[in-house]
Amino acid sequence: MAIKDKAEIEKIVKVLEARGTNLYHACQLKDFRSYISLGGIPSRNNLLSSGLDFTVFDTDKIDQKNNVWDKVFGNFSDFGRGFVKKGTKSQPNPYGPIQIVLRPNALRAVADLSISLRSAGAQDFDRDKECLKNVQEFERIFQFADARQTENLNQRKNVAFSKELNIRFGRDDCTSPEFNCAIENELVGFKDVAFLIVDSCVYQGRPLLEEVRKLTARSVYERTYYCTDKKMIIEELSTLSATHDCTHKLLVEGGFASERLKLWVGGCNDFHYDRFIRYLSSGTTRA
Repeated sequence: MAIKDKAEIEKIVKVLEARGTNLYHACQLKDFRSYISLGGIPSRNNLLSSGLDFTVFDTDKIDQKNNVWDKVFGNFSDFGRGFVKKGTKSQPNPYGPIQIVLRPNALRAVADLSISLRSAGAQDFDRDKECLKNVQEFERIFQFADARQTENLNQRKNVAFSKELNIRFGRDDCTSPEFNCAIENELVGFKDVAFLIVDSCVYQGRPLLEEVRKLTARSVYERTYYCTDKKMIIEELSTLSATHDCTHKLLVEGGFASERLKLWVGGCNDFHYDRFIRYLSSGTTRA
């Protein structure tokens, strides 16, 4: 069962604060505009009920079946960080180029908290059975389950890789820990937003960063890229996707993309890449 005991939720918040760990929620531009109208990060049910625009996800029907349609989601890691490094095969975050970074205090307002070791969008996900039970289990999701094992403040924030999580929890299906929560009005308010990070996407010929800054007075930063090629790839891809079908097959075989971009896309997993570009196109570059 999801954690409903306020005292236990408070312990989890204090662990996050002690480790210097933030909470993360990525979204597309279309969705962010709706978030601004609502005043916070909503559940998918809230978005649908509001009549505002949002990006349709492949997992929407599964979320309804899995009893998480009315829950607000977040992560304990920034999934956009992997792509920016040289030599990694990671793709940009499929859920959006706008990363909302929340302080842990946001969880103090929730009525119940479900922390799982894999995505709630899995076909056979069971929210009640898969939820971590207490703060002791929660601390085991971190690379250093005992924060005192390292004096490096950044290492204290690191979530363990799936292989290590499978060993620790005796499972074989762990991916990346995430949380979903029940909260009043199905909305996590913006008061606990620390800042926003925006990928180097191009929107209508200008940096997406500029468009996001028009929408909010909060601190907004452009993502740092440690590999020049990766920055050029996301800039070109976001530009092309506004006017071209940039799915895996058409981009690699077409004559409209640079060799750099075709090489990178050619090395991507077809399914994951096509999902990413479909969400980016419909949710941001054509929004």
